[in-house]
This record gives sequence, C-alpha cells and structure tokens, in this order.
Amino acid sequence: MKRKWILMLLTSILASSTILSACSTSNETVATKKENKEEGPVDLGTPPGNPKEIPENLNIDWNYRYHFNELEDQLTAMADTYPDLTEKYSIGTSWRERDLWCLEITNEKSKNENKTGIGIFANIHGGERESASSAMYTAWWTLLNSKEDYVKKMLDNYILYVIPVINPDGYEESFVINTRENLRPRDKNGDDTYFSDPYTDIDGDGFIATLYRGTADMQPDPYGDLPEGMKRFGRESKDWDKNGILGDDPRNSGIDMNRTFDYQWNRFDIDTVGTTNIGGETWGGAGDGPATEPEVQAVQNFLKKTPMHALVSLHTYIQAVLYPWCYRDYDPENPIDKDLPFIKETSEKMAAKFSETTGRKYYSKDSHNDYPTSAELIDYAYGKFGIHAYTIEVYCAGTSEQNEGSEYVWGNQLPDPKWVFYDQTQLKAMCEKEGIDFASLTDTKGEPLKENEGLWFCTSSDNQMVNRTPEDQDKVVEGAKDAILTMIESEPYGDGSKVPDYMK
Repeated sequence: MKRKWILMLLTSILASSTILSACSTSNETVATKKENKEEGPVDLGTPPGNPKEIPENLNIDWNYRYHFNELEDQLTAMADTYPDLTEKYSIGTSWRERDLWCLEITNEKSKNENKTGIGIFANIHGGERESASSAMYTAWWTLLNSKEDYVKKMLDNYILYVIPVINPDGYEESFVINTRENLRPRDKNGDDTYFSDPYTDIDGDGFIATLYRGTADMQPDPYGDLPEGMKRFGRESKDWDKNGILGDDPRNSGIDMNRTFDYQWNRFDIDTVGTTNIGGETWGGAGDGPATEPEVQAVQNFLKKTPMHALVSLHTYIQAVLYPWCYRDYDPENPIDKDLPFIKETSEKMAAKFSETTGRKYYSKDSHNDYPTSAELIDYAYGKFGIHAYTIEVYCAGTSEQNEGSEYVWGNQLPDPKWVFYDQTQLKAMCEKEGIDFASLTDTKGEPLKENEGLWFCTSSDNQMVNRTPEDQDKVVEGAKDAILTMIESEPYGDGSKVPDYMK
C-alpha cells in the first residue's frame, strides 16, 4: 500500500514537473516574443537615391500642381503597377463625396502579423498642397525603389498607410482661392441657400481679389497699412444671390478640421484666459463639437482599427517638425508623457535630415510652445492610442524679408500683392458683361460707392500662387520623404498603438 502511494506521488510530481516545464516554455516563448518586439528598429542600411527606372505611367513632374482627380489617377497607376506591394482603398468620403484614398504599401508576400504600422497623412488644410505632394512623392519613391535592399527590408518589416489628401474638397477649392477649410455646407449670409455667392474671377486676371472702396489717388502700399478712407467692399464674385454684396457666401465652412478631433476639443474657453499660454489659434474653427466632420470621422475610425507605431501629419506655412502636446507642456510626472522624450529626440533628427536634404533650415519643437492649439490630429493619435505622432511643416513660402526676418523659410521670392484700380465706368462695363446689377452694389453695411469712388482689386501673394508650385518643390518633397524615413528608422519603440477598452 505504501509502495503504491509512493508511486502515485512520484507520478504526480512528474506530471506537475511536466506542466511546470510546459508553462515555463510557454512563458519563455512569450518573453522571447516580447523581447524580440522590443529589440527596436530594423537596421535598414542606407536609403537609395532617386529611382533609376521610371515607368512611363508614373513619370510624374514634382514641380507641377495637380488637381485632385489627377492625384487619384496617380494613386491608381501606383496600385496597378505594383499589385504585390500595394492596396488602394477609400477610408471615407468628404462633404462633396470625394474619397479619402489610402495607399497601403508593404510586401504582401511576407507575414503582416509583426509588422510595424506607419501612417503618412497629409493635406487636412486645403491650400497646403505641398503636403499632399510630399505624401505622394514618398509613396512613389518607395515603390519605384522597391527592388533596392533598403526598401525591400523596409517593406518586409513595415506597413505604410499613405493618405495624401484628408481634405479633398478644400484641396480642389484652393485652385480658386487659397483656403484651409473643408466644404461643410454653410449659409453665411442667411438667405437659406448654402454657398449662394461663391468667389468668381470677374476682371479676367485668373485670380480672386479682395475689393476695397477708394479713389484712384490712394495708391496703397502692397505691404503697408491701408490708406485713410479705403475700406473693404467684398470679394470678387458675380453677386450670384443678387443681394448687392459681392462674395458674402463663399465656398468655405469656417471649420479648421485640425481643431476638431475628439481629444481635448475646444479645451480653451473664457475660464482659461490667463491660465495658460493660449493664442488665436485655439479659438477659431473648432466647429460645433468634436469630430463633427466626415473627413475627421474617417481618420479617427481608421486609427481605431489600424495598428501603428508612428505617424506624420504633413502641413505647410512654417518649416518645422513638431510633436505633442499641442494643448499643454510636457509633464515628466504624467505616465501618458513617457514616450515624449523619445519623440522629441526623433523630431530633432527628422528636422536635421530635412535641412540636410533641402539646404533650408527646419527646427524642432513641442507644438504647444510653437503655437498652442487643441484637438489636433497628433494629440488625438498620441493621447488616445499612444501612437508616436509628428507634424511636419514642409514649406514656408517666401524670403526672410517676407516673413518678418525668419530664417526658417524656403527663400523663394513671392509676387507682391497686386493692386488694380477700376473706376465706375470700368466697373459698369465689367458688371454688364458678368450680369451684375452695378446700381445695387453695396458694402456689408449697405453703403454704395460714392460718386468719386471706384474699387481697388487686391490680389494677395497666396492667391497669385493658386495654380503654381513653389520653386524647387521637388526638393521639398524629397526632404519630407527623408524626414519620414528618419521616423520609420526609429521604430518600433515602445508598445505601439492600443485602442482603449471604452473605444472598442
């Protein structure tokens, strides 16, 4: 009996040992997987230069301004030419039912389980079209160099999600007049018709001017204050709504979509004045609520279901690489800020690489101390999901003198604002040609032109550039690509994106 009991005990011990061994092996496997995940970035080597062979259907001029439908054709051509590396799909649509296209790029033959997701998002502000070109170029360069060792290794280990235009309506409207906004329907003049008086070129110079009432002898300084007595009269339009006020219900929404993400939305209000470093950027364009716009909803839904370690949001108007937070300073005691030192270091490397490639100056800074805002894409991505998020401002137009002495500029000479005076005889002829009732025209206060007054048409530098790319845009897009590669080379770091339980 005793021997039987001992045999049972030994059998139990051996079984327990086997179970413990199995558990140990299982835990070791998990630990090994975790350790492998945290080994850090893949050594990709040295990136190749410009593509050596360019297919005829992808012979793209990077110093040309393309309409949105042309960008769609280029994305289709990339997908058709590289079917084993790409998948093209829409993540949603705009107010005008234009698609927000994503070009997913990876080696489809290699397993996707442990690949590192990288987001490349651009053109949330319609007129910042150099950002769309930069995203397009990055996709194009990657595919055309896909036989090179650096890119092969990258596509074996990473998935790129390239969304070149988040705001396709604003992008296309910016061929008429430079605008940041999307085209959510708005009735600005209260006549119960949306966009009832869109801007229209009526003097035939190809641009939209701001109109000022005044006399021929005023001779305004292109960069100075308005002469005494000169007052705004409207913007070029055909007075489509026949209310006598030119351009008072244009195609814009008043919404800045990069202030409407569902994270710290409209954080700054009347109670916070004086308690933090806030400026005008935080007050305008936030809309009626967080994520009201279909374009923003599409991006948020995409981030919820698409694992990423890092992303860039591409913009223009300064030359910098910015990082969270937009709404507050870094707090080393706050656990959510734990990756910010790494993001800061990577941002500095990205800015340095952009400068090296382009020969222009770029700086790095946390976004809040550059210009404080709230509810931006990068704060949403990092705050909600832990995605390492960067804003790359790829281009600042003009010379140092045209930008108040800043050294962080592209250095191209923009045209001076153009001022042209039309007297009432000329205006009547112009109005007759365009079907405008000259006798009914007034400013927004209901005041018609005086007998000795005419209209000054002022066309800004920006509006003279609506159909033109900046000089050397091919260097802008190359620099952006190199900054993005610098970000990719730093990943994976940390845990990667995680959807909070309350969002699942």
